[in-house]
Amino acid sequence: ENPDNKSYAFENAKKAITRDLKLSNFDFNIENGPFPGTFSVEYLPISNDLVTIIICIKDKVDYLIDLMSSINETTTYKNYEIIIVDNNSVEFETLRYLDEISKEENISILRIEEEFNFSRLNNIASESSKGKYLLFLNNDIVVITPTWIEKMLGYAQQPHIGAVGAKLLYEDNTIQHGGVVIGYGNEGIAGHIFGGETLESSGYYSSLKVPYNYSAVTAACLMISKEKFYSIGKFDETFKVAYNDVDMCLRLLENGYYNVALPEVNLYHYESKSRGLENT
Repeated sequence: ENPDNKSYAFENAKKAITRDLKLSNFDFNIENGPFPGTFSVEYLPISNDLVTIIICIKDKVDYLIDLMSSINETTTYKNYEIIIVDNNSVEFETLRYLDEISKEENISILRIEEEFNFSRLNNIASESSKGKYLLFLNNDIVVITPTWIEKMLGYAQQPHIGAVGAKLLYEDNTIQHGGVVIGYGNEGIAGHIFGGETLESSGYYSSLKVPYNYSAVTAACLMISKEKFYSIGKFDETFKVAYNDVDMCLRLLENGYYNVALPEVNLYHYESKSRGLENT
């Protein structure tokens, strides 16, 4: 009943995990989780790979400005490029801002004038990417964790990991996304677990405090190696708006990969401001 009576058991567990991880030849840090017997592993990037950040937009330039500012001012990882997919923007302020930032060396604008299809837009952008890793990002996101790319990249570089997600928060610091569970939600298809929980919540078996495997993670913030993304056929373009990320993650599972959410990577997600509730 009192974990302190056998604290050596938890110390031995940490030693066992450490010994096993050392055999993988990856650099890592392991920290104690919030409760005895829980541990959080951070895989350190094995190489300084180029990461391509793909952001789809249609006007609503204020959200994009906030996102770009948070990336530039917060992110400690510097080897990244940004592809902004402009899908039918018409507002003058949006077009002026895109023209302005297109002059930056690591930013390119890809204009696609056709019906909105989240899967297709991202697939096309991936074909223009130079990065070894792809980071799909909604435009209504603001970065909180400075080392978000390093932490996600360390996991995405693992040979057994498919999609890597993050903990996304509403403006009031309650949880919007901590992982996606199948057979859950309004339609009984899939849904974000722990939605509305406080930032202090530990979740089921500390799943909001330590890295956890999930059936899927949201493409509002999702990193994957380009090689794995292409190996499973990219996004299925029949899923134009919703469940494209879930479908892709399930195909990753079918191919033997794990999908993981990293609760130590925090970003604000002003959910569905830009296109409505259906695009989550």
